[in-house]
Amino acid sequence: MSSKRALAALRLLLMLGCAQTAAASSIVTEWLDETVPAANQVAWEPTVGARFFAIVHTAMYDAWTAYDPAAVGVFTGRALRGAGGAANIANKREAVSHAAYEVLHELAPVRRHALQERMALLGYEVDAASPAAIVGRRAARAVLAAARRDGANQEADYQDTTGYEPRRAATASSWHPIDALGAPQLPVSPHWSRVMPFALQRADQFRPDPPPAPGSVQWEAQIRQLEQISARLTDEQKASAEFWIPWGESPPAHMMELTKFISARDDLRIDDEVKLFFLVSIALHDTAIAVWEAKYHYDYVRPITAIQALGNVRLQAWQPPQLPVAFAYSAPATRSLVSSVTKQSNFTGEIPAKDWQPYLSTPAFPAYVSGHSAFTAAWARIVELMTGRAEFGLRASVRRLYTEQRLLDHPVEFEFPLLWSAAEASGLSRIYGGIHWPVDNQQGLLMGKAVAEHAWQRGQQFFLGTASPFAAAANNLSSMYWHVTERSEGVTAAENGHLQAELAPKTKVAWQSVVLDPVPAGSYEMMFSVALTGTSSASVRISVRSALQSDIVFASSSASLISGDLRPVKVGWTSDGSAPSQVDVEVHGGGSAAGFELTKIELSRLWPQVAGMPRYRAMRDVVLSPSAQPGP
Repeated sequence: MSSKRALAALRLLLMLGCAQTAAASSIVTEWLDETVPAANQVAWEPTVGARFFAIVHTAMYDAWTAYDPAAVGVFTGRALRGAGGAANIANKREAVSHAAYEVLHELAPVRRHALQERMALLGYEVDAASPAAIVGRRAARAVLAAARRDGANQEADYQDTTGYEPRRAATASSWHPIDALGAPQLPVSPHWSRVMPFALQRADQFRPDPPPAPGSVQWEAQIRQLEQISARLTDEQKASAEFWIPWGESPPAHMMELTKFISARDDLRIDDEVKLFFLVSIALHDTAIAVWEAKYHYDYVRPITAIQALGNVRLQAWQPPQLPVAFAYSAPATRSLVSSVTKQSNFTGEIPAKDWQPYLSTPAFPAYVSGHSAFTAAWARIVELMTGRAEFGLRASVRRLYTEQRLLDHPVEFEFPLLWSAAEASGLSRIYGGIHWPVDNQQGLLMGKAVAEHAWQRGQQFFLGTASPFAAAANNLSSMYWHVTERSEGVTAAENGHLQAELAPKTKVAWQSVVLDPVPAGSYEMMFSVALTGTSSASVRISVRSALQSDIVFASSSASLISGDLRPVKVGWTSDGSAPSQVDVEVHGGGSAAGFELTKIELSRLWPQVAGMPRYRAMRDVVLSPSAQPGP
């Protein structure tokens, strides 16, 4: 065999090996290998990160519902069922891949080249016209359209919409941004309680009681506890603090990586894996909403502020190794400093309280409750419910402490036999890190568990096909979700993805939606796009009414139409988060024939908009202190 033929054969074998590996591996976790790096680049905050994963995995789930005989999509309902070809593994893989690609292509444009390479490796063309590809794109576009109106303010790069500002008048219990990069921290996501949840009725549904007040016994006790931990900080505690927040990842990203471990442990197939990742991501998403509502409601102080306020009181405490903790993970900023600290092993000494520092860098948002504790509790509980097992079985080791820039003499070994033991360890690690109070952890664990159980119950409705989401009816104007309730002689109602009627003179047609599940509490605006053709005029009345008592009308709006009109009809209404509803559309024809068409419905939550602080500072605003500047 010639050398050229041998080389060609080798290339073919390598290609076949790659293709077989791709076909055998789990498609959901394979896409997670693209999603996590993308989230770390563009959605590094816990809030934005949780939403990022939820959007990706909801799109994948909705695409998968095309092949399940019972499951309902969150935003597509039953509209995709049977539209993606045969319900085999190949079509499922292709559909969820196109859904993931479409979402990541929009949310993480910086990674578009890598995404195209992933699709090519999987053997898919990004603009394929196969039924599975079309289903995947339809699911993704429905999810993305809803996400643009979910209250996160994506179009303005997640800038605050509440006008939040840290309290100017200093109080002992209020959160104060610390200086970082030469300027006070910018608060992360003060508006996140406004984001549309998946299962929660209200953002404050699981809000805990207030934290300890200054001067109380509990207040003094929590300060002493943080001081004592700092004075006796062990390598095991430091390793725990670092293990539960790998540098460059947010807690949701870490939880999704641990979900990958669960999937591999249980050897899950695509059906179970799609549902597992979907519910994990949704539980984390709702947890972020609940946690951030409590954080900015109580606006509670971080340990660094309360302990430094003790002034010149002498403390035995851990001390950072010659460089600010904020830069400890930044290789370019600290490369020249590493050699000066790696030989140091004792970082504890006596200092004035005003110089106290936590082991981990303090995040830019209030303390109460702990997001880390809530995220890991939600993750542990939802995985336990999904797998039917309390066991975890994870073993991990930490060989290097990045904050202290040193290798450990002996690696610290961790073993988490149970899912809940991992959640508890994660919560305690925030106390070891000096960035949370014990009460932050305790209430965070309770909140995360409660949110997960709520998400689980809602998820079962989608899996079993009993859910009737409002978004699905708005996205599917067909007999699947709408039926004609009144039709005069001579009136015909056709379907073409729209609600349509040919009106004879002086006739009427009316549609009613199926019973729709309650939407989260709040004020809403529905925009109905309607059109009239022919030579006559008509009137339209749109109402939202209680599905339990038809005589209770939540809101209604009327409009007069003339031939050639293409116009929106707005209906504003308020939900208490618990009442199912139905939507009525009535059209009355004029003196001659006309054609009526309802082409689109958009649902948006209404909030007062007050521009707040941006998401992050421009690099030109960053000022490194002389002590943090890299050496020659």
